[in-house]
Amino acid sequence: METPPPVRGNTGGGKSGKISILIVGAGRLGTWLAVKFAKNQKEAGGEMREDNAKVFLKGSGRRKRVGGDKTRGIVAKLVEEHEISHIESYEDERIQKVMREKKKGKEEFRFDYVFVTVKTYAFDKVVEEMTRANIPTPKIAVMLHNGIVEPIFKGLGDGYVPCVIPQSYDFVDASDGKGERFTIKVKNEEKPWAMPNTDEAKRVHALLTSIGANSQPDEDFEYTLLRKYFINCVANLLSIVGDCNCDGLLDTKDLRTRMDVLYHEMYAALQASHKEGFKKMPKNFYDVVFSGLRTYGAHFPSTKLDFDAGALLEIDALNGYVCVRGRENGTPCLEHEKLIQEVQQLVKQRGDKMMKK
Repeated sequence: METPPPVRGNTGGGKSGKISILIVGAGRLGTWLAVKFAKNQKEAGGEMREDNAKVFLKGSGRRKRVGGDKTRGIVAKLVEEHEISHIESYEDERIQKVMREKKKGKEEFRFDYVFVTVKTYAFDKVVEEMTRANIPTPKIAVMLHNGIVEPIFKGLGDGYVPCVIPQSYDFVDASDGKGERFTIKVKNEEKPWAMPNTDEAKRVHALLTSIGANSQPDEDFEYTLLRKYFINCVANLLSIVGDCNCDGLLDTKDLRTRMDVLYHEMYAALQASHKEGFKKMPKNFYDVVFSGLRTYGAHFPSTKLDFDAGALLEIDALNGYVCVRGRENGTPCLEHEKLIQEVQQLVKQRGDKMMKK
């Protein structure tokens, strides 16, 4: 395996050598990243020590959950435990101080890395908040999300680094059900994040390696993206309708049959738009998708967790994208459209129930 380039000297951190990192989205994944950075900063000899790195965890600005927001309480405990610089606004003095330090050296302040971990429906909000606060486009933007979307930061070129993440992240009560202390459990932790094989992606890989996070630049990234996308689109929304985890989807006959239909509709709808990825697909791609789903076992897809938590759902970047491509390419995706309608109806029922409480 190729040795990643060193973090120092390759990040654009300026004359001071300090690396500025912003994590947008204080959910499961964003908080996990922040915890990783915080732990490493405390270790003697770590590449991300406090004296050469500034890391901030920014709340995503997601709309209020229908059923309250338990995530915020859990994140607050983790932030306190690990002494994470958690900000709710770009007006926070801690982040303003970093910006002033850059400007003293007559440098234009730009975050070296911005990790965007919010749901896709919050992307516009991310850009709006950063623009309003005069936060320039970062040097490297790392996008961590489900589905397929257009870049939200313009003009970055290879500095835009999308990642495909085979892991799932859950908050787990580590205090015998007392809710006093939480950890983040990672499913499929041994599988690396995949990213394009560019120089900027290699820098991200080096940074992640420095905090013990598993990643790998991927020559076949377009295919890897489609593989994960197929898994998401046969499972995430359907797990809401079936009210079950990944094993339940595969082991329930009616749901398994529906997944087959979703798969074949999606395959037909995406071929014209993703030719490079389809060229890399093995003949047994169907088996690759469903064996990949099986590795998640009793885990609930992130979209199902969001539904149960009363949060908004990613639909447009998942099955909604399939429907758009299908209409463009003359391959109707009736099962995907039906599934979206069912989920939207369940969301309405969820809201009605909460209103009555």
